[in-house]
Amino acid sequence: MAENVNIEDIKGIIRRRKKGFFIVSLCIFFAAVVTAFVLPPIYLSQSTILIEEQQIPEEYVRSTITSYVEERLQSITQQIMSRTKLVEIMDQYHVYSDMRERYTIEEILKKMRKDIRLETISAEVMDKRTGRASTATIAFTLSYQGKDPATTQKVANELTSLYLEENLKAREQRAASTTEFLEKELSDVQARMDTLESRLSQFKQAHLNELPNSSNVNLQAVARMERDMDQINTQLRSLNERKIYLQGQLAVVEPFNQPEPEKDPQAQKRMHLEARRLELIRLQTMVSEKHPDIKRLKEEIKELEAQVGETGDPEIRERSLEAMEEELAEKNAKLGSKHPDVVNLSKQVAALRKEVDNPEERPSSSPSDNPRRPDNPAYISLMTQIATTEMEIKSLMEEREVLKRKIATYQKRLEKAPVLENEYLNLVRRLESARTMYDDISHKLMESRVAEGMEEARKGERFTIIEPAQFPEKPYKPNRIAIMLIGFVLALGAGVGVGAVGESLDRSVKTAKELQTMMNAPMYSVIPFMETDQERRRRWLKRAVWVVSALVVVGAAMIVVDRYVMPLDILWAKVQRRLMMAVPLLR
Repeated sequence: MAENVNIEDIKGIIRRRKKGFFIVSLCIFFAAVVTAFVLPPIYLSQSTILIEEQQIPEEYVRSTITSYVEERLQSITQQIMSRTKLVEIMDQYHVYSDMRERYTIEEILKKMRKDIRLETISAEVMDKRTGRASTATIAFTLSYQGKDPATTQKVANELTSLYLEENLKAREQRAASTTEFLEKELSDVQARMDTLESRLSQFKQAHLNELPNSSNVNLQAVARMERDMDQINTQLRSLNERKIYLQGQLAVVEPFNQPEPEKDPQAQKRMHLEARRLELIRLQTMVSEKHPDIKRLKEEIKELEAQVGETGDPEIRERSLEAMEEELAEKNAKLGSKHPDVVNLSKQVAALRKEVDNPEERPSSSPSDNPRRPDNPAYISLMTQIATTEMEIKSLMEEREVLKRKIATYQKRLEKAPVLENEYLNLVRRLESARTMYDDISHKLMESRVAEGMEEARKGERFTIIEPAQFPEKPYKPNRIAIMLIGFVLALGAGVGVGAVGESLDRSVKTAKELQTMMNAPMYSVIPFMETDQERRRRWLKRAVWVVSALVVVGAAMIVVDRYVMPLDILWAKVQRRLMMAVPLLR
């Protein structure tokens, strides 16, 4: 049957189902109209806040608050939306007083947080950090919705003031905390620097002239002293050669002036004394001490010593020894070492050598011996030069020993330098690192103090009200026209749905075609329904009574509920809350 639906069939469906369609549609539309006018008006008050950049250019003063505006807004929102703040606002402006008897404080706070709305306003700007175009928040709107327009405006202004105060307080606290932290860090770094400087000073005092930075000085000192050593060695060689030369000259110069015997009898006696001594030495090597000639020579020598007044002339003895040694060497070369004359002469040389080398063993003739001093000027001059040269040699050798000790000291310093270098450089690096950190923190602390002063003077980034919350002249919601339009659409849909359901469930014969199909017999004629005027009036009266009765019943029910059960706006809020709680369960 559904496959051959035409216009006549549609007309029949409308004729049969129009009663139910109108009843359902009217009821739903009436309910929508009543709801639109029963819901209480909600007013909205909104303020616009501009986010101004700091008034002083960042090239001169750099702010210590580097977080983004969105982060600070979220932080401020969390502080203002706290239980304490919202309860204070509720108590101050007496909002939601009608809900406190029926709902918990948490439910009321949830409703209040929902009534407060913050929306940011963004724009395309050039990011100073990256140098690229990006979207930045330049302002934001803060709104509050409530039932009383005056209270709504006051609450909106209070929320705006709280946002401004919290922003200033947060910026000042963050700038102050940054300054306090940097001051503490600077104090710690200063204490560390003092400790390192003290340790470095003690290290330098303990290892003076042994540090790596003294190596060049030590090397230069060692090089200088080595040059001085070379000069001293050169001078010593020269003085030694001079001494040898002077000693050679001294060997060929007579220490005494040769006196003339006829003019100096005393000198003649000394020469005679030395000759007697030499004779005594020869005899002692040949005969025994008891020989008469030896006794005679000793008596003669004793008399001569008494006459001369001295023990003899050592220079004469030395020259005699040299002459006898030359004679011994000559005879030894000619005759050999075993020849009697050579053996005898060797004994004489040995005896004379003993007397020359040990003059103190020779007995003296008088208690006070005064050896004769050289009187030859040339000899004395050479002796003086030799003595001077020896003194210079001694002084240079002492100076050389001092230089050797100094060189050893400096070499020890150079050997210790590599060992101390690591510890010294470690202390220096730590001190330089601490100084660098100190300079860096000092610079940051100065900037932080300037930035803190800027925040205290309200010259930093701030929130400025460009449009304060106004008194709402008309309700923000509900949109009564939209509710009625939605109710009208729902009413039409519900009426059509009821008619379609009723038509699909109705199994009666409604048209001649249905009857012909059911009976499987031809249809010759159709007699139409003929309604009298009285029946038509009765039908319309019945319809009117039903419609009026339905409206009266719905209106009376809404009045009873609003007065004796619950206000319709609260009822509608509860229904909405229950529906919102049921949606997740259905999903």
